[in-house]
Amino acid sequence: MPVSSKTPVTIVTGFLGSGKTTLVNNILQNSSHGLQIAVIENEFGQVSIDEELVSENLQEKEDIITMDNGCVCCSVRGDLIRALLTLKDRKDKKFDSIIIETTGLADPAPVAFTFFTNPEIADHYELDSILCLVDAKHIQLHLEEHKPNGAVNEAVQQVAFADRILLNKTDLVSEECLLETTSILRSINAVAEVIPTQNSKIDLKKVLGVSSFSIEKTLQHDPSFLDENKSQKHDLSGVSSVGIECEGEFDFNSVNEFMMDLLQTNHENLYRSKGVLCFKGQGNKKFVFQGVHEQINFGPSEIEWTPEERRVNRIVFIGRNLNHEELEDGFKKCLT
Repeated sequence: MPVSSKTPVTIVTGFLGSGKTTLVNNILQNSSHGLQIAVIENEFGQVSIDEELVSENLQEKEDIITMDNGCVCCSVRGDLIRALLTLKDRKDKKFDSIIIETTGLADPAPVAFTFFTNPEIADHYELDSILCLVDAKHIQLHLEEHKPNGAVNEAVQQVAFADRILLNKTDLVSEECLLETTSILRSINAVAEVIPTQNSKIDLKKVLGVSSFSIEKTLQHDPSFLDENKSQKHDLSGVSSVGIECEGEFDFNSVNEFMMDLLQTNHENLYRSKGVLCFKGQGNKKFVFQGVHEQINFGPSEIEWTPEERRVNRIVFIGRNLNHEELEDGFKKCLT
């Protein structure tokens, strides 16, 4: 198929908590683009939070496909191919654009590789861009993380393979820190445009339909990119996801105390926390919390619990050397 007939695909990557889901929601909420958009979500863990947060802004629930049984860059690449073929074969709708939001622990290179090595995918889809969101407050910590036995550093790979870098949460750091972080990002990727953002807000003309992915530039960075026999170690040893689902209402003060204690003792190992919760005395209000290390954002969602909806709380913690039993028991004790 000619490029003009192919469906453009945007890969949204970035380490845990960088603002990927917020960016996807900003795109979906902005109707000015007039596009029919489908979203493929990849979550690290069995409890899906991002699907619920994103689906609120989709025209139809069927326009989202979730892959939550592994990381899209390694164990579920077959699922990604099946998801793309499912969207291609939809008889009721033709999509103008596909957004793939990878898990924050994904290496984007194998994901991009799929669009050049699978004939059916290459025939119907065009990789438009790889967007990397960067958390200005925490990115240096992850870029400097030592990986054992020659494994790739996912945060470095995400920056290196991007053709546009959104330096997000610029309001949380000093100007000096921003300049230093920008310099580090450009030392890793000298050709990608670095765009400062807050709350993942950006002119959509800079992220959709930009045709900024270049296979030539990618091969300059990684000459073995198209080598099907290449083996790249993706080490997630010690990193796990704790997913908690429980029905009922939480006591606000108990949850607040539990999270304060958790962050004081383990914030460096707690990469990401997020949840959709129901609190006693708050009527139909559905509360969402998003955490990155010690920083927590918390508040009511625009979408409320419907009268017939079961009040099922969903919480996910992602980090290194997490105590699953302690986290689950501690959170469930906050139920009224």
